[in-house]
Amino acid sequence: MNITLFLEKYLAAGLLKLLDFTWRKEIINDTFSGPCIYMFWHRNQIPLAAVNAKKKAGVLISSSKDGELIAGPVSVLGYKPIRGSSTRGGSAALKKMLDYLKTGPVAITPDGPKGPLNKIKKGSILLALKSGCPVVPIAVDVKGEWLFNSWDKFRFPKPFAKIRVHFGVPYYCEKEKSIELIADELETILGKMSENVRFKE
Repeated sequence: MNITLFLEKYLAAGLLKLLDFTWRKEIINDTFSGPCIYMFWHRNQIPLAAVNAKKKAGVLISSSKDGELIAGPVSVLGYKPIRGSSTRGGSAALKKMLDYLKTGPVAITPDGPKGPLNKIKKGSILLALKSGCPVVPIAVDVKGEWLFNSWDKFRFPKPFAKIRVHFGVPYYCEKEKSIELIADELETILGKMSENVRFKE
């Protein structure tokens, strides 16, 4: 076993668990249980890390060496890494996620890993249509955070930050609708939820 990866896995997971202990979380409408697709924007991965980990959610992680740096810590947190790529061999990755959805939920960031910002990609909709599982949209706001100078303005809650997480009404994709229309509807839902979940100054 690579000792560096071993240490990184537990140190990174431990740091996040320690920070999560200090965060003050307000969880709204987390009532759905069973296989589903938790959908949220790429920038909200860290504030949601502990919330979705408790659900044993499956997450798609690259099969590359860089992906190994992520797969280790998330597995310690409680996630189930699904190794593959949405761009290289995308059909194989889709099949792995469909298999996981037979028994448990998956968590996806439909505008990741490189954007465009807040735009849902085709693969996310195909996963919902083929699985028949509902999409549960999630909106997040953080009071007290560091913002990265990245394409998505990636957010990292500071110690003792306030985090508000709103789970939306399950959305079932209708096969009669086009992928583009479904994406537009989900983008609208996530946009409105993101506005409503914001902390008041």
